[in-house]
Amino acid sequence: MNWLLDQFLGNKIERETERYLSQLAISPTLASHRNATELIQRFKADPGPTVTLGETPWGEPVTVPLDELVRAYGLVTGGTGSGKSMFALGILNALIEAAPYAAGTGFGVLDAKGDLFQGTLFLLEQRLKHLARLDPPAAEELRRRIVIYDFSSRDPISSYNILARWPGAEPDFFASSRADLLLDLLEGGDGLSLSGTAVLQKLLLLLSEFNLPVTSLDDVLHDEGLRGRLLARCRNGSVAAYFARQFPTVPKPTLAAIERRLEALFASEGVRLALAGNTAPDFRQLQDEGQIVLINCFGESIARSVRRLLQALVISDIRQSVFARSEKESPFLWLCDEAQNFFSTAKLRENMSDLLTMSRSFGTHFLYLTQNISTAVQDPRMLSILHTNIRWAFAMRGEPSDCAFLKSALPVTGRKARPQTNPFAEKTFYTVAEERALALDEVANLPNRVGYLWFKTHSAEAFKIKTQELAIPHARELELATRSIRRDPSVGRRFSRKEYGRLIAERDREWREEEGDLGASLEQAYQRMRGAAV
Repeated sequence: MNWLLDQFLGNKIERETERYLSQLAISPTLASHRNATELIQRFKADPGPTVTLGETPWGEPVTVPLDELVRAYGLVTGGTGSGKSMFALGILNALIEAAPYAAGTGFGVLDAKGDLFQGTLFLLEQRLKHLARLDPPAAEELRRRIVIYDFSSRDPISSYNILARWPGAEPDFFASSRADLLLDLLEGGDGLSLSGTAVLQKLLLLLSEFNLPVTSLDDVLHDEGLRGRLLARCRNGSVAAYFARQFPTVPKPTLAAIERRLEALFASEGVRLALAGNTAPDFRQLQDEGQIVLINCFGESIARSVRRLLQALVISDIRQSVFARSEKESPFLWLCDEAQNFFSTAKLRENMSDLLTMSRSFGTHFLYLTQNISTAVQDPRMLSILHTNIRWAFAMRGEPSDCAFLKSALPVTGRKARPQTNPFAEKTFYTVAEERALALDEVANLPNRVGYLWFKTHSAEAFKIKTQELAIPHARELELATRSIRRDPSVGRRFSRKEYGRLIAERDREWREEEGDLGASLEQAYQRMRGAAV
């Protein structure tokens, strides 16, 4: 009987056993696919605008509600050429498509490499052309919402006077924060003393009282008549007292060191022209009104240290504006490339900590794009704040340490076999922890446009996707394709160089009076402020 049963059922039992063991071996992978598919299906069921981020290895499109990205902090990591900018442009394209018909949903781009800035300009120009044919009022509305600050442009020009105080800013705090950024981030091996820092703060305090730009600092240092006229009108007693009593004793090498620092800032003509303007952007209003703000800190003639300084100045202004917002229900998303630069100094880390922990309550969120965040941010506490507060992340090819926070979410099978040197030895498997460590190391070898996507608040596990590819030209072709919109002063609330020069000349005319007695002016200002204090 056993022989008969074995003849009839033996092969079937063997086949079923093999099938069961095979299913058991791949069940973690199937479960991972199933979880990812369920999440994608839930996303598809949500109403409102969506964006397709890419597709899974099994060919399923990954479509996500824009609200999941706009109303959240995100982090995208990856090395140069891995596809970070293209991934971000996919999100921006969806925001631009929705922009004319979704008033109140705004975004900003802060770019230090130029790729994201130019790519966004290209998408906007294509969208404007499309709407001009089909819906001219929508095209005009989209055009009205675009605001451009391009520090590399010499014509047209956007005014960015970094000494124009924020609304309601406390003068001493404003001047101190500006001086700290200038001295921390501008290269110089002169080792400026505390007296150098103090004189720079007083100079900035004096210029900012009259809304004069930082480009006027050299004139104030060397033109006694101009300095006297400013101090004669100065309402700040400490400034008047400083220039009357202490400034004459400041060593000339200290003043020369300050000038050398600022010479680096003004080396690029585009930067110098922008900083010489009368006004600065009101980021509070731009966010409350849901505008589209594009800021480019990159240019062939802009040194790396100056790019980092410009980024720091802009993020400092954004930080102040976020906490002054009145339309907190209007979401605004800032996409920040080369985000590791925002953590390079203690002051910048304070700004980032404030934004990461509190800006959500004011309707502003950030998407950080970076390639070496763990190397740039040596402070474990700051990294912890960053990783704790992001709601989603996308890790592409790069340094495994930059996405170590993703390790516990990487999908594993639990059945990955160890290499065998002895073909007769029993097969052994890596532990789950070991397999995750291997998966993390493999991030360094991912193909371009492939990475792990993790929505922390929706799933405990990340899943791999390949990003979509937009029809956007590259390098020189992209520059040529965006030349018309970059050179059009009617787009982005910019000025032609001729008009810009006229406005600056009108401002400067007020201070080109005949020189008076500097000593008398200083003494008069000092005595007047002493009397006011009494």
